[in-house]
Amino acid sequence: LHNMSELDLLSKLSRKIFHDLINPASAALNGVELFKLIIPEEKKSLLDDEAFQLIEKSASKTLSQLKIYRIAYADITSEIFASIKIEEFRKSTDDFISHTKLNVNFNIENEQIGKWSAVILSNIYILSVQLFPQGAGIYIKRIDEKELLIELESNSETLNFDLYEQLNDMGSRSDNVQVVFYKLLLKQYRIEQNISKIDNKIYLELTIN
Repeated sequence: LHNMSELDLLSKLSRKIFHDLINPASAALNGVELFKLIIPEEKKSLLDDEAFQLIEKSASKTLSQLKIYRIAYADITSEIFASIKIEEFRKSTDDFISHTKLNVNFNIENEQIGKWSAVILSNIYILSVQLFPQGAGIYIKRIDEKELLIELESNSETLNFDLYEQLNDMGSRSDNVQVVFYKLLLKQYRIEQNISKIDNKIYLELTIN
């Protein structure tokens, strides 16, 4: 443990937590779905009950968060330039997006995405929930082996400026654990970030060296 970097330690601890939680969360959601299938017809009205719908929504949201966190906090040191299918990546992130005010658009033709891009994108999705309280559109403009280009457009004039400044100034200190982890990611994998803001749009260009 003494030889581990901060990023390695955070990743290892996070993966352990997610591994311990994802199975019971999946079981809870599967239990809800099974209950919907076997409930007698005369009791179907229970499915419209506010309490039941809250349980179903909460279980689904928790599982979606665990899935994206598992990607965001993955250790890809030994396979940083390996690729996964975009379809596979989206299976693990679209559920999370559906529980937020974000809308993601892949304006690209790629069928594959580099693992480093998948990790960075997952972190950006999570950060965007905090960055844009009223929601935003996330437009993936370009993905290739070395570069990731993203445009984020707020749904309103509301922006978490403090968080934006923390992301803009890589040397600044932050109490936000997600910002700290994101900065450690960029440093560890030697990813250069260029970020700019025009009106209600933020432009992110990330290049791995």
